[in-house]
Amino acid sequence: PALTQQDAADHVPGNIEDIGLDYMVSSARHGDVNSMLYLARAFDSGLNLGTDRSQCFRQAVDWYQRAISAGVERRYMLMARVAEIMMLEESGCQDVNRAGELYSEAAEAAMEEMCGKLASKYYALS
Repeated sequence: PALTQQDAADHVPGNIEDIGLDYMVSSARHGDVNSMLYLARAFDSGLNLGTDRSQCFRQAVDWYQRAISAGVERRYMLMARVAEIMMLEESGCQDVNRAGELYSEAAEAAMEEMCGKLASKYYALS
């Protein structure tokens, strides 16, 4: 069976989701790409963030960029998502010029991985 809040309370004070997310942040800071992706998607969607954190596009962009720099597979999809976030006014990190550059970079990365149709879509958005 899974670990419950009651089981965790006997060993570690605090909310189990918050504790788990703290460990995820620590792991991501030490270079774990899967943790970076988890955090990026969590901050992007606002889901699975526990009680201490809330949706934050700035942190999502930061974690996406760290994952891209770490050499994640299919990085072009992450680049396109960062560009999409940068196009949103409500994201707090709107930069349409940088978004256009990211779409171009995503298109080039997609071409490298033989994803021509997707590259064409990204070029059209840039």
